[in-house]
Amino acid sequence: MAQAIDLTPKKKPQQARARASVEAMLDACTRLLVEEGYEAISTNRVAEVAGVSIGSLYEYFPHKQSLVAAALARALREVMDEVGTSLRAALALPKQPHDGIDHWMRGMIAALEKREDLLRVSLREVPFFWNIPEVREFSRTLQQFAKEGQYKSQRVIHFEDPEASTYLLMNMTWAAVLQTVLHRPAHLSRERLTRTLVDMVLKLL
Repeated sequence: MAQAIDLTPKKKPQQARARASVEAMLDACTRLLVEEGYEAISTNRVAEVAGVSIGSLYEYFPHKQSLVAAALARALREVMDEVGTSLRAALALPKQPHDGIDHWMRGMIAALEKREDLLRVSLREVPFFWNIPEVREFSRTLQQFAKEGQYKSQRVIHFEDPEASTYLLMNMTWAAVLQTVLHRPAHLSRERLTRTLVDMVLKLL
């Protein structure tokens, strides 16, 4: 069995100039992933597009895999930040649970739509995608969000088994959101699927 590749960067940038350089590397890597695909990426190509020396790149990333993993980890952290922000805005809406569920479903879909091409190529081409720590933490973070929503909505939403219900509902919803963004049939609009998803979730509540 082949040994797993260490996806950890060599170090984190400390100074503002170094942080800007690393961000430029991650931006370039993300752009190349979307435009040219995983196999076409090389550390030299990323350094060229980012406008940094290959020596500067190797200060932080020992190989292509660690660079790609860092770019995808950043994107996933952004998704989670946006999903969390959407949840908290949803919980503040007066008409619960309908408006809250509607707002959060749309927030999740919007967060993924921004990165639709990146997610599609990553799921299809990046061989170590499921080994990236942020990917493995994704489900746990979603469950934390769901528990926060369940706790704050317990006056209007009641489950016989809150823990199991929250776990299952969150996973079913997230799977539906992914399918809506990445694999939607051409004859079904995203708006139509979003409205139907909200309706189905409300009926399950």
